[in-house]
Amino acid sequence: MTSRFVCLIIGVFALGSLAVGQTIGDPARIEVYVTPYYNSKGPVINFGPFSKGLAANNEAEFVATIAKMKQAWDNLTFPEMYVAAIRLYHQGFRNDATYWFYSAQYRGRLLASLVDREKMGSMGDPAFELVQAANAFQQLVGPYINGYAFGDIDNLVQIVERVQKENRALPDLNKIYPGVIFKKKSEWEAGNSALNEGLTKFLATLKEQKADIKRQRAERGMDVKFSKLPNKPLPNSSGSSSR
Repeated sequence: MTSRFVCLIIGVFALGSLAVGQTIGDPARIEVYVTPYYNSKGPVINFGPFSKGLAANNEAEFVATIAKMKQAWDNLTFPEMYVAAIRLYHQGFRNDATYWFYSAQYRGRLLASLVDREKMGSMGDPAFELVQAANAFQQLVGPYINGYAFGDIDNLVQIVERVQKENRALPDLNKIYPGVIFKKKSEWEAGNSALNEGLTKFLATLKEQKADIKRQRAERGMDVKFSKLPNKPLPNSSGSSSR
């Protein structure tokens, strides 16, 4: 694999794509605004029954909310997952934040790949707004989560492998996103398989090019910026790893 391709992989997955005007100030805090779901100023969270608990500064209340969300996992929307990832990151549960982020990314990309583009509508229509939100969350949150996660590639591999395994079975998209028109169900499996195969290639790159990725990360100053961020295990969390 060429060095140029490794750079591309790092740009897409390790660093994310910085939005216009976006800078990473404090690497410990993800300062983003994705309307109408999340505003880091507050924070203000707006998407349903988990909003209050996710915004809580009380750790016990926050952890209890994450546990309830995990119980409702099959029915979570990707914005809910992304916001949970941001809040986990802020609370110091950064390995769990990585897992939630990659799960959110997968579900967001699944929606974007299976939505009926001819019936997606435009600004204000549910499908259109969700596709835009998927792009916004990925571009704005990715640099922070991946800035941390790529500091331990072996741990990241374990997390991505878990996400890949859990997404081999398709969720009920019609139940998760009522009002969104998707492609015919006969096309869903192929779309999900293609997305899952993308993670296979990503994992292969992580494993085979670990040294090059680490070197390029250091050259970009990412280690200096993120290496001192701690992680703590989420209480009663299954499958979490500590760093």
